[in-house]
Amino acid sequence: MSSTETKLDHLKEKIQNSDFQHNQGLSNEVSYYILAYDPKDYPMVRKELDSIEHIYTKDTIDHEIKEFNVYQIMWELLEERGIKQAVIDMEKKDGIDYLSEQINNVLRMTSSDNELVKYIDERINTDTIVFLTGMGQIYPLIRAHKILNTMHQVISDVPVVLFYPGKYDSLSLSMFGELKEDNYYRAFQIN
Repeated sequence: MSSTETKLDHLKEKIQNSDFQHNQGLSNEVSYYILAYDPKDYPMVRKELDSIEHIYTKDTIDHEIKEFNVYQIMWELLEERGIKQAVIDMEKKDGIDYLSEQINNVLRMTSSDNELVKYIDERINTDTIVFLTGMGQIYPLIRAHKILNTMHQVISDVPVVLFYPGKYDSLSLSMFGELKEDNYYRAFQIN
């Protein structure tokens, strides 16, 4: 497995590639990518994300990079519904497993009208490259594969890059390199 730094360098090369920006050369596959990294490398990843978003603007490439932190989006959606405090109280009272189930129900995570995906879809256009972050923060409340499984059905005409603190072997995701999630095989690895 290549180092996080190498993966970030490969991502920067991809971003500049017109085929990547325009979803070409993928044999009708959705242009979803996972950049799995060692969780201890998070500070480096965060610094590089900020740099990438600053360097690669609409002036330097044909597309706009938009970062969506799914953890922050979850809290925003819960606050809009007026249930943020109830969710916090629920964790104390009922535990993390029950809380996770309820959040997934409220946000319709297994439905085609998934609230997180709708939030993202409403904020992009065909000239967007989507960066998904916050996976380590939102775990175990919402799993990456649940977001991706719905997202690829709704958002299929723009490149999506998921930044994942763990391992991805083109078949399964393993949060923090230890906690196995369900299989997800529709994304390409950024190595």
